[in-house]
Formats: sequence, C-alpha cells, structure tokens
Amino acid sequence: MARWLGRKLYWMLLGGCCLAVIGIWFGWDKLNLPRFRSNPNLMRNLQQAPLLSIGSPPATVVEWPQWRGPNRDGLSSESGLLTDWPATGPPLLWEKMLGRGFSSPVVAGGRVYTMAQENAQEDIDGSARETSYEAVICWDAATGREVWKFRYLGRYEERMGSGPRSTPSVDGDYVYAVGPTGIFHCLRADTGEKVWRHDLLEEFHAKEPQYGVSFSPLVEGDLVYVAPGGPNGGSVAAFHKRSGVLAWQALDDPMGYSSPLMTTAAGVRQLLVFTNNALVSLSPSDGTTYWRFAWETTGGFNIATPIAFDNYVFLSSAYGKGCALLEISGNADGSLGAKSVYEHNRMRNYFASSVRYREHIYGFDNNDLTCMDIRTGNILWRVRGDRGFKKGSLLIADGHLILLDESGKLALAEAAPDGYRERASFQVSENKCWTVPVLAAGRLYIRDESRLRCLDLRR
Repeated sequence: MARWLGRKLYWMLLGGCCLAVIGIWFGWDKLNLPRFRSNPNLMRNLQQAPLLSIGSPPATVVEWPQWRGPNRDGLSSESGLLTDWPATGPPLLWEKMLGRGFSSPVVAGGRVYTMAQENAQEDIDGSARETSYEAVICWDAATGREVWKFRYLGRYEERMGSGPRSTPSVDGDYVYAVGPTGIFHCLRADTGEKVWRHDLLEEFHAKEPQYGVSFSPLVEGDLVYVAPGGPNGGSVAAFHKRSGVLAWQALDDPMGYSSPLMTTAAGVRQLLVFTNNALVSLSPSDGTTYWRFAWETTGGFNIATPIAFDNYVFLSSAYGKGCALLEISGNADGSLGAKSVYEHNRMRNYFASSVRYREHIYGFDNNDLTCMDIRTGNILWRVRGDRGFKKGSLLIADGHLILLDESGKLALAEAAPDGYRERASFQVSENKCWTVPVLAAGRLYIRDESRLRCLDLRR
C-alpha cells in the first residue's frame, strides 16, 4: 500500500511539474516579464557607429507619394508647422465621406490618392441589388474636389474592419494600387485610366491572408515590387512598372502584412521583405537572396514596416514577439549576413510602425507609447495605454510627434528622449482610426473608417 501511494505521489508531482512548465511556456508573454539579450561584440560596434542617416532627411519635401512618406520611414522634413492648436484643433480645410478601409492617403502633384470599398444599389434584371467595388480615388489637395475615381468589382469583409488595407504609390504619371483581394492596378495619375492589371493571388497561386492583402507596392528604378505570398517561388515579385510584364519572382514564404522597402547596407542596395516568418534581403535586379533572418510570431503576424538605416535594420512585432536590431555586414566569402545586435520584448509594434528620430525610436509597445534608445535598446519612457493612446500610429515632423489614437484622439508632442511633453490634443474623430496620419505641404490628412479630413498645419 505504501509503495502504491509513493508511486501515485511521484506521478502526481511529475504531472504537476509538467503542467507548470507548459503554463509558463504558453503564458510567458502574458506575464509581460522583461527579456533582453545582446551580442557584446556587435553592441560595441553599435556604440562606435556614426549612424549618419538617423534624423537626417533630405531637403524639404512637400509630397508624400507612398506608404510612410518619401523614404518609407514616417519622417517628414517639413518645418515651421502650427504647434499652438485651439481646443477644436487645427483649421479644417475640407473633408470627404469615404467607403470602408484603412488605406492611407498619398500626396503627389497637388493631388491626394487613397483606396476605399464602396457599396452601391444597382438595378440588375429589374431588381435592386447591392454591388461592392474596390475604388482608387483622387482629389485636388487644396480644395478636396474629386478629380477622378476608378472602381472595379471587389468586396472584402472582415470583423476587424472591411475594405482596402494597402496604400497606393505614386511614381510620376502613374499610380500603383493593390486591393485587399490581391487585385493590382497601374493607373494614370491624372485621369485614373487603367494601364495594366494583375490578379496576384490567382497568378501566383497564393492563399488570401486572414486579414486581407495589406502590403503597399514599392517603386524604384524601372520596377515595382509586390509580395503575393505564393508558393514555389511566388512569394515576392517585380514587374516592369510601365508595361506590367513580370521581371522576376522569388521565395516560398507565405505573405506577411508588412510593406517592402529599399536600403543600402554593407555597400549593397537591397530589397527588404518582411514575410510571414522572416525578414529577407533580396537583390532588387533579379530576386537573389542576400540574407535571411527568421522572425516568427504567433499566427504569423509580421505587420509593422522595418526601419533601415546605415548598416542596421530595426524590426518589431507583437503577438508574443518583440523587437530586434540587426547589423548587416559582409562575410569572408563575399556574401552578406544579418546578425542580431540585441533583442527584447519592450517594443512590440501591434499594427503601427515605429519612427526613428536622431538616435531614438518612437512607437507603440502594444498599447503603450514608448521611446527607445537605439544604441542601447533601453526604454527611456512610456505612456501607458490606460492613461494615454491605447493602440495608435504616428509620424514625426518639425521635432514633434504627430499621434493618432485608435479612438480618434489627435495629439502633438515633443520628440524628446527625456520625457513625454504634449503640446496640444483634441478629438478629431469618434470612429476607429487605424490609418497613419499623413503630412504634405503643411496639410495633415486624417482618415477614420468613413471619412477623410484635411487639416491646416501651416502657421
């Protein structure tokens, strides 16, 4: 009897220990315990690196022609902006009702472009039926007058929010736009006339992501880059931007929700694509893989756009992950490689991308507005979500953070590492605001799920 009780107690204790280990394994992120690891040698390199490009945007640019601005980094070089806002906010220049979607506006050539899903009652065979369209819309930036609208049949419904997620890209006389169902168009920027079209999911045999196609096309040189997420070399593709002819395709990774970007690191121009499970560097000319850094999250939700500067890349994801700073360098055999300088879980971008300014990164660690020192990875300050912005998005201009909370609070604060100092704020919308603010020529564009507003930030 005693022997039987001993065995029973042994197995009970063993089972309890196993359950405890499993509980800690799956619940670690919910415990929200700090984690930090680093490479001492690479940390020393980082302390000595000049980081010349940080906080050094080009000369004043009055256009915002693509996702996250001229350099895809959320940083504006405009200055002399209005910082003393009345209680009702900056002057409203114009506003337009929109269909559903989270596509951010882009501004080029005196025009504003974005995407939306529209529903219309139409007479079909003598009966009224609702028809859904995906639309690319163009307005005059100064007046809000509609210049043109290009619509095509399409519908994307999802409980988190319906309609387009991707932001168009304007390149000279052409606009490139991807809808949530993977329909990719090249349009004339002045008239909206269709130049060419591709169905990315069908042509690359890709599965529609859980939350819709969300990457924004990238144009550089003669090519436009997209991420269909198809198997058998159909994950990333480049098209000749004028003809729409396929130039190359590469990788087998499932599609992520992040947008591609270009950088020059270790003396080599590189296309960076944040897929479902890795950050991958490719040759822009032919899609050859330079390096790959595995980065897996719960559910494969890599959403935020990485930040690339000099020989470094910063990436961040929520969903049980965190952030990492990578150093890109050449190997002895002439190849390129990416190594982690540090990683931790105190800056977890949920859906909005962080922005770098000088030697600091500002962004949202899930619900908390956070400032991080790039050289050390240390968190310098944070504004808790229950006292501040919850989930939000931001851009940086004129030494200030322009912040938009998901519940519609718009705020202006100093971009300073020694603490959060708010200059102004007001309630710009009562609807869900998951679209990043856009600044061009002193005009600030704010979109919620049903309306686009243009505010005047000129002094």
